[in-house]
Amino acid sequence: MARSAMTGAMVQLRAADGHEFRAYVVEPAAPRNGNAIVLLHEIFGINSYMRTMAAEFAATGLTAVVPDLFARQERDVELGYYGEEFKHAIELRDGLDFDLVLDDIRAAMEWAGARPGNGGKVGLLGYCLGGGLAFLAASALDPACAVSYYGVGVQDRIERASDVRCPILFHLAENDHYCPPEARAVIEDAFAHNPAAEFHLYPGMPHAFATYGRDTFNQPATDLAWDRTTTFLKDHL
Repeated sequence: MARSAMTGAMVQLRAADGHEFRAYVVEPAAPRNGNAIVLLHEIFGINSYMRTMAAEFAATGLTAVVPDLFARQERDVELGYYGEEFKHAIELRDGLDFDLVLDDIRAAMEWAGARPGNGGKVGLLGYCLGGGLAFLAASALDPACAVSYYGVGVQDRIERASDVRCPILFHLAENDHYCPPEARAVIEDAFAHNPAAEFHLYPGMPHAFATYGRDTFNQPATDLAWDRTTTFLKDHL
């Protein structure tokens, strides 16, 4: 997959309780039916990786929206992957109120869906923390579809699987310490009777294999997951 040179801008969103927070938005040069994808970030906030991914999805024709899911704790979070910044990212993750995060994701979806010329379809896609949130939001909100890249904590909220009504795609890493084999089995068993659930396991891959700039990054696995993701999104958006 080629890196896109497209750039975006920050916009202000408002949740139902009045909370205001930023989101990074990249509009496509050639929109595909006016549809949108809300990207849910890792524990590092709206960093350069998330801005890059917003540009790459916009290059496929989707408006890409990356809401700041840490803004209720700390605004303008943009962290690196190692040392004290990683420790702070874990603190922010542990401080999340999941009900309020869902309110913020809903606000991002509503903003994306209300844009002039929007085709009415908004999907969700998340990485790591965001991958777990994509599953959770798919069970509580009404996205057109959802994609989870090595989602963290899915197995801990697996009772929500029966509430997922939209098509959902899981990318699972074989050597993901956040989602070991027994956790993968729990997730797959919960969706065994859901024909709209799709699973792909990446042999030998660690957590965060698709994140540029991390020592876990693997180009072939990233490209394969990208191809599967864009096919899925074309089918449902």
